[in-house]
Amino acid sequence: MTPRERAGPRGRITLMRAAASGEIEVSGPPFAEAMYYCLGCRACETACPAGVEFGRLLEAARAAIDSSNGREPWQPEPAQKWLLDRIVGYPVRLRWTARSVRFHQRVLAKRGRWRRWAANRFPDLDPLESLTPEVPRQGRRWRMPATLGPSDVVINGDAPSVRGTVALHPGCVQSVFLPDVNADTAQVLAYNAWQVVVPAGFRCCGALHAHYGQPHVARSLARKNILAFEASNAPRLISNAAGCGAHMKAYGHLLAADQGWADRAERLAAAVVDVTEYLVDRGVRRPRRPIGLKATYHDACHLIHGQRVVEAPRLLLGSIPGLDLAPLPESTWCCGSAGLYNVTHPEAAAKLQQRKVGHILTTGAELVVTGNPGCTMQIASGLRSAGSPVRVVHPATVLRIAYELPPLLPRRRWRSTRSRRPV
Repeated sequence: MTPRERAGPRGRITLMRAAASGEIEVSGPPFAEAMYYCLGCRACETACPAGVEFGRLLEAARAAIDSSNGREPWQPEPAQKWLLDRIVGYPVRLRWTARSVRFHQRVLAKRGRWRRWAANRFPDLDPLESLTPEVPRQGRRWRMPATLGPSDVVINGDAPSVRGTVALHPGCVQSVFLPDVNADTAQVLAYNAWQVVVPAGFRCCGALHAHYGQPHVARSLARKNILAFEASNAPRLISNAAGCGAHMKAYGHLLAADQGWADRAERLAAAVVDVTEYLVDRGVRRPRRPIGLKATYHDACHLIHGQRVVEAPRLLLGSIPGLDLAPLPESTWCCGSAGLYNVTHPEAAAKLQQRKVGHILTTGAELVVTGNPGCTMQIASGLRSAGSPVRVVHPATVLRIAYELPPLLPRRRWRSTRSRRPV
């Protein structure tokens, strides 16, 4: 993204060493800017022959910056800071925020006076709004059931016997803004004879807090998730969000120095598996319905670089008859979402977004398949800006359609100037 040496992994590690030895100030702008300009995509870890875990170094550096001056060095706008500090990680607050966003989308956004006032008060409202899908209702009918089993997805009266129980981590942003992905994931697992439980105690995984210099908050959320997972009595914890899965697999490192939690964190980390990886490893029922669509697959950074899951999603998609899977140029390149990067560094993120969208359009695909909510919203936003009708969906959604399972929740629609039929 930039030819400057300090903007690359090697340059950043050199700066970290200089800060650790006292040669430069941790709170100084050059160090902070270099650490926060990084996407945190961890592609350098995949490429590094020495196996340097750059992601952990980056999180430690950002935590040192935050503790040295008591504020985020990237100077977030009020709405951004409010979102990270006060909303993400708090389920009740997040749902009330979603209700407010829905009211804004359906009522206030159509009023010019409100838009002018909001633009002056929150300068970062427009980029946030462009990335946000139409928020579904937050009533109980629009939420995932606590349990879902094979008997709940019976087709033609043929319910398979239960193979076992798995816990599903619903995530925070995904459970509110993309709840259909969780529903599709649970339906696909149930159709493959797994009993799915979603304990009420699950919270935000803490990835955003760890990435943005707040490890104390990330550790607190990790403990709550450990308790919820242990209460589920499930041997496996299924994740359908690349960033959440990668972070929960690192709980052992996050709580390594926490007596009483270290071993429990290691057990949870060992139990986490991405849904595509789990279905391929345990065997998946082959769909019978031909899809008849052309699709392409985008590798979410924290799935391919963080979890090293590469083939499983492609094998699942390849098992669907009639689905033409076209290769995506630079499929392993970041789309620009990168946690909050598309909000904190919109110009740099937009360049990556446009590059990704350009490659997608060359494939002629009707669907883009990816396994992370941030990627879904970032790529969909770019496609809307380009005037493209291409849809962005999760692998579980494609499988659910191929299995001819009726949607468990009402379908979401991406806000657009023209009406589109939801997938």
